[in-house]
Amino acid sequence: MSQPKKPRARILSIGTELTMGRTVDTNSAFLARQLAERGFETTAHETVADDQGAIVQALRRAAEQADVVIVSGGLGPTPDDVTRQALAEAMGAELLLDEASLARIEAFFQRRNRPMPPSNRIQAMVPAGARPLENTRGTAPGVEATLGEARVFVVPGVPYEMEAMFERAVAPRLPAGGGVVLHRVVRLFGAGESDFAEMLGELLRDTESLRVGTTVAAGLVSVRIYSRGETPEQADRLAQERTERIRQRLGEKVLGVGEEASMESAVGELLLRTGRSVATAESCTGGLIGEMLTAVPGASRYYLGGVIAYDNRVKMEQLGVPGGVLQEHGAVSEPTALAMAQAVRERLGAEYGLATTGIAGPDGGTAEKPVGLVYTALAGPKGASAARHLLPGDRAMVRLRSALAALNMLRLELLHA
Repeated sequence: MSQPKKPRARILSIGTELTMGRTVDTNSAFLARQLAERGFETTAHETVADDQGAIVQALRRAAEQADVVIVSGGLGPTPDDVTRQALAEAMGAELLLDEASLARIEAFFQRRNRPMPPSNRIQAMVPAGARPLENTRGTAPGVEATLGEARVFVVPGVPYEMEAMFERAVAPRLPAGGGVVLHRVVRLFGAGESDFAEMLGELLRDTESLRVGTTVAAGLVSVRIYSRGETPEQADRLAQERTERIRQRLGEKVLGVGEEASMESAVGELLLRTGRSVATAESCTGGLIGEMLTAVPGASRYYLGGVIAYDNRVKMEQLGVPGGVLQEHGAVSEPTALAMAQAVRERLGAEYGLATTGIAGPDGGTAEKPVGLVYTALAGPKGASAARHLLPGDRAMVRLRSALAALNMLRLELLHA
């Protein structure tokens, strides 16, 4: 079945703080998701400094290549906020005062018992032929205009204000999109991105109604599915069918489905389901496993606590790791990891004890025990086991990957239990 043609959109983010790398542009990601869900194909994101000439050129270029252009930023009252002036120049129109917008801005300051600075008057100016969009969370009205054949929407750069304006004023005014586009993410762990691509094979191929790809972030691989249909139900059915095939293909390597799916949430759900508890003994991860577990609401029902045993003396005195084990095998060793896991399980009275010890770097490694060498261990009702890892990356990444590897040991144990 042929799908309706998707209208094209382009997103412009305005701000020298963005082009200089001082601020991360989250607005474009939000706007692109919203447009995709409404059937638009966003063909480009462009970041432009607070330069009127550059913004004019970007606006004209975008209007020639898209049906809808959304611009965020540059609507403030300071001299470097020149987006409205640039839009007026691109349209060949003069800026006119909108009395209703001015009244709302003055009321904004009156509610705060403050006089309106004269500089805020510029925010009530709109190009002739354009219309203002009310800002319910700040002083800067947005603008809706036509530039060539394109519809242009200008929204504030402050995310809190931008998101509210989009939902309230922009989304209802968008032209009809090409059907419905839904996004679904499947979180994976246990192999690299290229390995997962090999395993999934034809399930990563695009069709007329599905776009499928992989991304990597925070140590996890994600399969992102974009499904398009004439109705939400049709798009959801297509995404669900592909999701189930991925689950069947990858089995226990699937952590969960959805943006909120994570290693810690998967482990937490399994601990709740099985009624088990866990305690942690961490050396190289320095409490990161405990932090990840407690980031999930309700973690107090299964996470009892942990010991950060960074120094050998703490390993011996707080966990009871035998000095002979440390002397013979060293702190970074399988016997030490096993002793830590068994000790924290016993001392805190948990069903499972989870431990990490390793060399996170950037120094401290040797030829025998290089940077990135980590041992994880799990002690439980059926006994204890340990795993050796040689993890790539900088110090932060080694620590994160160590925590994920340890939690995955527990996850797999709980799955099999």
